[in-house]
Amino acid sequence: MRYLWPDYVYTPHGWQRDILVAIDEHGCIAELLSRAEVEARGLQAEAEAARGSLSGKALLPGFVNAHSHVFQRALRGQAQRPIGGHDTFWSWRQAMYAEARRLDPERLYQLACATYREMLAAGYTTVGEFHYVHHQPDGRPYAAPNLMAEALLQAARTVGIRLVILLAAYARNDFGQPALEEQRRFCDPSVAAYLERVEALRGLGVPLGLAPHSVRAVPEDWLRAIAAYSRQHQLPLHIHANEQPAEIASCLAACGCRPLVLLARCEVLGPQTTVVHATHADRTELDLLASSGARVCLCPTTEGDLGDGIPPYRELLARRIPLAIGSDSNTRLDPFEELRWAEYTARLRYGERRILVTGPEASPGAYLLTCGCEHGAAALGIESGRLEPGRLADLVAVDLEHPMLQGWTIESLLDCLFFGATAEVISAVWVSGQQVYAR
Repeated sequence: MRYLWPDYVYTPHGWQRDILVAIDEHGCIAELLSRAEVEARGLQAEAEAARGSLSGKALLPGFVNAHSHVFQRALRGQAQRPIGGHDTFWSWRQAMYAEARRLDPERLYQLACATYREMLAAGYTTVGEFHYVHHQPDGRPYAAPNLMAEALLQAARTVGIRLVILLAAYARNDFGQPALEEQRRFCDPSVAAYLERVEALRGLGVPLGLAPHSVRAVPEDWLRAIAAYSRQHQLPLHIHANEQPAEIASCLAACGCRPLVLLARCEVLGPQTTVVHATHADRTELDLLASSGARVCLCPTTEGDLGDGIPPYRELLARRIPLAIGSDSNTRLDPFEELRWAEYTARLRYGERRILVTGPEASPGAYLLTCGCEHGAAALGIESGRLEPGRLADLVAVDLEHPMLQGWTIESLLDCLFFGATAEVISAVWVSGQQVYAR
């Protein structure tokens, strides 16, 4: 048994002082012991040894980055100059495609190592990698069909972050349009070929999810087959939807319905489904999300960078649709910033303060933490996100003496973190009880 003893631990019951966290040989939280229980069991020596560098620190569950395209980290700050006469998400894609064409397994591995280290330092202990750069630039498979995914897995092992591969399916450019030349390396020739690669990764025993890229890129028969496979094997299913108005217009023109209605028709929506963005979902689509038990993953820093728009936060909360967060294009890597901008953009949309709250007397901090940890873990099908026995010991330590937190009280600490701090207050990170980062 290993032990951690910070000043405070954030549990499902709120902040608790002087709690000894016991971690078992499987990397899970075994017990949370009060000072009285420590003394009753004669564990004072172990507790004092566990205090160590955790004096003046608070433990939180590790943050979960539910949506990442790791290779796009190379575009940070590099795609702000004019690309077209009227720059939008669609012109930004040209810069993204150019970067994707430059990738090979070694470059992807190096990019992933650097980016995953940055995620750990920011307090992300798990990342869901929505991976779609599968094949050689001309579309021919590598000799090992999942070589690029294996590069990501090796990078995660090197760095120490938990990785869930969300293996993307891609078939075309848009409704009725074949894949562009620059998209060929994303595409499989059939849904059967895609599922063969899924099977191969499942055989390695790695955490895995299915990820039809979007209704634009994946036809209806693929959506039905992938959804059925997800249900059969109880695997997470993630899909981009309603990020851009042009995507909705294409779906209406081709199918006579909006994207989330099409997903419901193809039996894609369900408790294992996470819809990424849902920025322009209407009331009918939001009702479908709620009745199906699906989640939404928000990516505020990327949505801001790409000019996507502001999601309907208040309507999502009113329907009790769980919200997770993702760094998406990795233009920024800081869960405090990601969650802060979720609340800030919600305020901009509605012209009020305190939008992401669970009740009229609540402040946003507690719910933001739930979005950043528990909801993200559920979206990826992993048992983390809360500090309680039986959950994975994915933890982050916060330096309570950091100048950014000056003036905190136990009642205001979460709000001080989300509205006054950055990831610089993270002093240490553990994944499955193993320390993988120290500032």
